[in-house]
Amino acid sequence: MHYDVINVDFVMVDYFWTREFKGFVEGLLRDAPSLLFLVGLQGSGKTNALRAIYSFMLGKGEGCFYWRWGEEDLRKWEGYLKECRFLLVDLPDYGADGGGRVRKDLDGIGSLWYESRYGVKYARRSIVVAVQKELFRAHYLLGKGEVFELRPLTPEEFLNYYFRKFRSLEPFDVHSFELVGRLSRGVFRRFMRYVRLCVLDMKERGVEAVGVGDVGRVIGPDVIGRDMDLELSGFLRGMERGLAAPIISTLMVEGDINQKDLAARLGASESTMSRLLGKLEYLGYVSRVHGERKELRVSIKKWYD
Repeated sequence: MHYDVINVDFVMVDYFWTREFKGFVEGLLRDAPSLLFLVGLQGSGKTNALRAIYSFMLGKGEGCFYWRWGEEDLRKWEGYLKECRFLLVDLPDYGADGGGRVRKDLDGIGSLWYESRYGVKYARRSIVVAVQKELFRAHYLLGKGEVFELRPLTPEEFLNYYFRKFRSLEPFDVHSFELVGRLSRGVFRRFMRYVRLCVLDMKERGVEAVGVGDVGRVIGPDVIGRDMDLELSGFLRGMERGLAAPIISTLMVEGDINQKDLAARLGASESTMSRLLGKLEYLGYVSRVHGERKELRVSIKKWYD
């Protein structure tokens, strides 16, 4: 059928169900009709999460409709939608200049929601909307619904997923694999792309394993910078935005570093480095502590416990 019937077993195996996500999905069955936002960074698996919900609901015998926003007219499916308890709406990923498009699309979601809440045709339906975290900002709908955030995965969860899928960590060892997970900062799409980049590099060099040094070389500041550009665009501008990725990349690969040495290594003044690290610390990317000689030492702040 055109509305994407997905093999339940495949999705259940391929999607990594965290404990929190499982609780969220099970709660959908218990709760009254509502508007819910499934929020995640670009590449965090929002589409796969919606598809997993879709398959789960079909397995429970619940009417459910998965719709890529704007792909086709929902009126074509009115007969089917009347029987659906859940409408899953997959908004696209937007670029850094996509704020206007997001607001316009959320206006459209608002119309759907009010029709679902007050109309006769679509009464008693929950709407779950997957939306990009980087651009999930002020809009009147945010006060109307509940928000569930897809948290970044931990290195251990990446390890469990990879081992379950491939039955070993090859061609990585534990340390090189953990570094890939850290460099991805828990974003699933980044993680899988970094794995591919490392494997391609390994094959091009004609070797049989990927070491820590290989990961640090292949996934350098330029790669991390491109991936984090949208993530940081709402908070940093100009030179600071360009310097943030080399800081994060250096700290991820090498561990904690003296703040003064970090500034010298990256060719930045101490005042610029201090100001930028203060912002990155506030945003939750780095931590700073006083060392034995009272110098400030900088390290990556874990996004997981």
